Amino acid sequence: MRSHKRNKGIVFGAGILILSVFSSCAGTPAPAASVPKAPEWTLETPAPDATYTYFVGNADGLEGEEAKATDTATANMIGEIMRYIGVTITAESTATAKSTLDEFQADLVQTVKQSSTSRMSGFQISEKFQAKRKGGVTVYLLGRFETKALEAERKRIAAVFQEKLDAVAKPEAEARSLLMDGNAVAAARKFIEAAAAASGSDIENASIKFERNINGAKDAISRIVVEKLNDKLEGKPGTPFAEAFKAVVKIGGEALGGIPVTVSHQSKLASGRMSTKSVNLVSDKDGLVQFVHPNPDFVGKATLTMRLDLSSATEPLYGIPDKYMSMVAGLEDEISSKRVVFEYSVLSGARKIPTMVLIADIDASGKVSVGTSSSALVSALASNGFMVNAAPLAVEEIAAKDDNTIYEKVKVALAGKTERFVYGTTRVLGVKDDKGQKIATVSAEIKVIELSTGRILYAATKQASTVAASEQQAVESARRQLGQKTIGEDLASNLP
Repeated sequence: MRSHKRNKGIVFGAGILILSVFSSCAGTPAPAASVPKAPEWTLETPAPDATYTYFVGNADGLEGEEAKATDTATANMIGEIMRYIGVTITAESTATAKSTLDEFQADLVQTVKQSSTSRMSGFQISEKFQAKRKGGVTVYLLGRFETKALEAERKRIAAVFQEKLDAVAKPEAEARSLLMDGNAVAAARKFIEAAAAASGSDIENASIKFERNINGAKDAISRIVVEKLNDKLEGKPGTPFAEAFKAVVKIGGEALGGIPVTVSHQSKLASGRMSTKSVNLVSDKDGLVQFVHPNPDFVGKATLTMRLDLSSATEPLYGIPDKYMSMVAGLEDEISSKRVVFEYSVLSGARKIPTMVLIADIDASGKVSVGTSSSALVSALASNGFMVNAAPLAVEEIAAKDDNTIYEKVKVALAGKTERFVYGTTRVLGVKDDKGQKIATVSAEIKVIELSTGRILYAATKQASTVAASEQQAVESARRQLGQKTIGEDLASNLP
């Protein structure tokens, strides 16, 4: 309960003023006293009634400065209202809270000056009183505030003052509760929410609160375990894997359901280059994540990654002050560590398809022969498990011929002997002398055709350079490298 007693010295001063009036008229009949009696509310603030809560402000002023005294009395009365509202601007008060309080006070002042309720609903100055004294005046103001409206304002302002603190404190408290319940990912999300709120606020110790919550998020994530349930799967081009890639998400040995996971796998572009595709999945109630690989469109070894995905949770941390970036990087590293990598192989069915090879070697003078390149390529494919032989054709039947002509010839000549035909040419691009050693550069244009359809399954242009003591040795060495390594391994890995 606020004190309702007023300073009675002012009233006593008014009494002196009355006595001085009578003294100045001594010896003559005294007129009836016209000095108004001070209202009771100037001595004691009225108690709240069923409708209103009352506030009184008073201030002394010099004679002729009633307006200035009124302003001071207004400030004193508003001070009483603010004490009732019960909020105080501190170092933790946000700019929004300060602005809200300033606006509330300004509206009160304008309501007093305008003598209306247009600025502040439910508040008005119900009475004014001036007690004149020798050389000055005391101004009293009685304000009344509808109790319901006053309580609404008090709650509104208190909520604004608490809003920023709650933006950090509430999600942090929720995060700790979730972590105790074993829900690490939900806890991490709440810690990150609290950290984001702290990073952009002017509350006291914002940096400490940011770091505490980032560390809380890291601790929650560190408890998560992602385990592979299978690995080293094998598949064939264009054919589904026999089983899905599987992993389980756990914390403390218990399965975690509803956890977002991103799966990244390799795929071939139309250009023939490899790219990475990503798919978003969620663990089921048993913590299981299963990824059914789309029919692989390449041949060779590859990897598939499953990783914890908290990108939506960390998005509020983008654009935070630079001073926090190192801590955010540490959090992202912790999230990134929650991953597993599967190794798998796509084995070409080409190994079981009868294949024949004929490569024309063209030397610097234009002479065509069959030799090093063909034998090297046959050897490379055979070592990789291919059913391969040299084609029983004259080299002239493919040299300087277009693809259609070659196809029409070999589909008849090789019918019943093979299903695929590897053909092409090698050419000497140049030979350089380097301190007595010869450096030969040889290029190769190779294609693979399917005899049943005429479809070109593979086409590539490669080159190799090697060093030898003589020009002939350097050229032959370059041809062997093309057949055994450059072309041979590429065909073994990519021929469907």
